[in-house]
Amino acid sequence: MLLVNIKVQDPLGGSQATIPTAGTNLVDVLVTKKQEVVVREMGGIMSPIWPKYIKDCSTLMFMVDMSNRLQVAAGCILLLTTLSDRSLVTDKVLILLNKIDLPTCMSRFEFESLFRLDDVLKQSKLQVSVIEVSAHTGQGLGDVLDWLAHNTTGEAS
Repeated sequence: MLLVNIKVQDPLGGSQATIPTAGTNLVDVLVTKKQEVVVREMGGIMSPIWPKYIKDCSTLMFMVDMSNRLQVAAGCILLLTTLSDRSLVTDKVLILLNKIDLPTCMSRFEFESLFRLDDVLKQSKLQVSVIEVSAHTGQGLGDVLDWLAHNTTGEAS
């Protein structure tokens, strides 16, 4: 997930960028000294097969690339589709707002307005949390680990 950070050099000599996940990864994450969780990372391109895995989730983390304004609308549709999936058995959802360190990222207010987050939360029976992170700098990762420690039981997430 965001703890596995693959970087590539910008051909124009600029800052490094992360690469979106194109497939699926399994990552063991040590949340506390005594608690480890398995995170199944599935890229957005894999969304057609998400329903095969969603029924086995003990928690759900959904990452939004805040720097890619063109993809945010598609991300909103994917999130709403995922949250309304009848096979989703967990009620614990963490939305990760990634790449907040980039100057091109949208603000939290823009995100909440575009996703109509207040309406989603009012209509949902899910416990939805939102954390701003940067997989590149590590900002917010401590908050993610704290959330995982309080919202998982160590099974696959």
